[in-house]
Amino acid sequence: MTFHAKVRNLAIFPISDPRKLLLRGALGVVALSLATLAAQAATVTVNLGPTAQNITLAGGGLNGSGLGTYPVITLGTCASSGGSTSCTLSGNFTGSTAGFTSGTYSIVTTYPGTGPSPLQGVEISSGSDFWTFSSVAATITMYLTSNGGTVTVPITGPSGSSLGFLYATQTCSGTAVSACSVAQVGAAAGSVITGPSTGTASFTQSSAPTYSYYISHIAVGAFAAGAGSFQSTLTYVNYSPQAVTCTTNFYLDSGNPWSVPFTLGSITTRTDTLQAGASVHDQTTASLDAPGQQGWAQVTCTGPVQASLLYRLYQQSVATGEAAVNAETMPTTEFATFAQTATGIAYANPSPSQSATITVAVYSTAGAKLGTQVITLGPLAHGAENLGPALGLTTFTGFVKITSTIPIVSLSLNAEAFPVFSSLPPGDLPSSTALVP
Repeated sequence: MTFHAKVRNLAIFPISDPRKLLLRGALGVVALSLATLAAQAATVTVNLGPTAQNITLAGGGLNGSGLGTYPVITLGTCASSGGSTSCTLSGNFTGSTAGFTSGTYSIVTTYPGTGPSPLQGVEISSGSDFWTFSSVAATITMYLTSNGGTVTVPITGPSGSSLGFLYATQTCSGTAVSACSVAQVGAAAGSVITGPSTGTASFTQSSAPTYSYYISHIAVGAFAAGAGSFQSTLTYVNYSPQAVTCTTNFYLDSGNPWSVPFTLGSITTRTDTLQAGASVHDQTTASLDAPGQQGWAQVTCTGPVQASLLYRLYQQSVATGEAAVNAETMPTTEFATFAQTATGIAYANPSPSQSATITVAVYSTAGAKLGTQVITLGPLAHGAENLGPALGLTTFTGFVKITSTIPIVSLSLNAEAFPVFSSLPPGDLPSSTALVP
């Protein structure tokens, strides 16, 4: 596949090995492309706004063939957890294809270990600003999130996907170079070029894209004597003119599969096919006297839907309160929303392999930090708590800040007038957002 870039001065050339990536850098230009020999299907192209993080290339000097080398290439900001590392580039995107007109993007590079990025590159020819990856010991995936959900686009592997980036601004450090360019840095061992970028992305739709949704908290049964019992109602609305199939996987706090009782039976995974205009509104069927269980769910759909969950409180078998929470479409590492003593928060780790270190901090209305809590959340694990008891605070009003070493999902419920309760804004923020200390 060839990538017809719309970024000025950007040229992409196909290469014979679909596993390799080709990049270009000239006076601030950096381009990333994955070529494939497969027949081209329908192609989607989106414009990538400025990255919130930097693209960084470290120069390694000339090799035996006189070619500049890049022994460490870092795409974004990196965080290590559970024995592996993820680096993230993120920003906003626009496009002209239906379903991809606007939203946010996240390009995630994942590799084993906790050291520097293993991505390495080498010039195509001596003095050239074109270069190719010489080693790609990592997985690169792009996530496009819009009102319709999150589309997952693999970049590495025979995917036919392409990325192109142009430095918005760049700086050089380390070994001095005559001009701050990718070519000069490649020839100078110890030199580094870095900066935020803009660009384009292109991918084929030879197979249907998937849309991901995350339900941060599901509760059924009784959790405390005299406090009532919960049922949860799963809701999917297919507003599109095509049929959509959604697969939902349920997980306990431990991260193990959870058999949730629905009208379909107790299931760890459910599959719902919604015809055009159809919807699902299915309440759990747990006994109200049964011990409480909680967890979360990850949903993958073949098309966009409106996904949400309704929490309904029963006291003596009578419904006395409820709150609906929209499903989240993209994990992140930062959250901030209103909170007080009885506010309930829930959080889940969508990673199947990495643990998340989560820091929960609460602040007074005057902005004073009142307390913090650090939580380690294993792969696919989940937790929930009321802030006052969890942080040992008898009373407070202000806000809660939640940060994580890897992207997670989270929600908050207001319960200051329990049994009346309601959902709060989830507070999810871009990972690069500056927060109070």
